[in-house]
Parts: sequence; structure tokens; C-alpha cells
Amino acid sequence: MLKALAPLLAGALVDRPGIGHFKIVRSIKEVPEERAVVVGRAGSRVPRGWELVTVSAARGFFGPRELHRILEGIVASLKGDPDKAIVIACPEYLALHNGFNALIKFLNDVRDYAILMGGRVYLVTDELAWDPREFALLKRLED
Repeated sequence: MLKALAPLLAGALVDRPGIGHFKIVRSIKEVPEERAVVVGRAGSRVPRGWELVTVSAARGFFGPRELHRILEGIVASLKGDPDKAIVIACPEYLALHNGFNALIKFLNDVRDYAILMGGRVYLVTDELAWDPREFALLKRLED
């Protein structure tokens, strides 16, 4: 069993100078990655080489209330390529549909998987979108 967990634990111990496992940014342009998976709204623009996972109430997309499915997609992406960053570009939309408590639990799970697999997560948001208590909880997720 320990042999099976060794690669995951080794990835968790890798230290990337200057970049933690979870970071809050104000714009997608602040994400210093060449490759990433972006969890965002329909119509979101992403840099060339990045993948968009669309969250929408429309058919054929991840529904905004399906945090478990979104998490499964993120975990699959991290397992397939732990060097590809995860960018969550619609946290306000997810909070609107699920409530802040469900969002913070989801973000904690995403952060935990990033730590275990040596990945990075960026949360694109503005402090003014949250009440001070909520934003303080979001900031606590940063390394």
C-alpha cells in the first residue's frame, strides 16, 4: 500500500519556488502558466493551449450545482498531468448556486488534491465580490 502512495506523497513534497499550491488572482492574465485547465462560464476566453471546462445550466456542460462532477474532472486532469494548472474562474457563480459553505468545502478538496499530486490551483476573483469574512476564509486557502 505504501508503494502505491509513494508517487503521490513525493509529488506533495515537491517545492516549486515562488508558486504555492493555491493562489488567488484578480485576472486570468495573472496566471503564469503555459498550460492549464480553466473551470469557467460559457464564453470565457482562455489563452492558447489552455483547456476550458464550461460550467453552465445549459445542457451538455457541467451544471453549476454539480461540484462533485467538477471535482472529478479536476482530479482526472491532475492525475493525467500534474504539471497542468487548474484555474477556477467562476467562484462567484458556483457560490450563487451552491452557497459559500459548499464552495469553500469544494475549494478545500481541490486544494488537497493539488497538494497530493504536486499541482497548482488559481482562483480568479475580486475581494470586493465577497463579504470580509468570506474573503478571509478564501485567503486562508493560500499556501
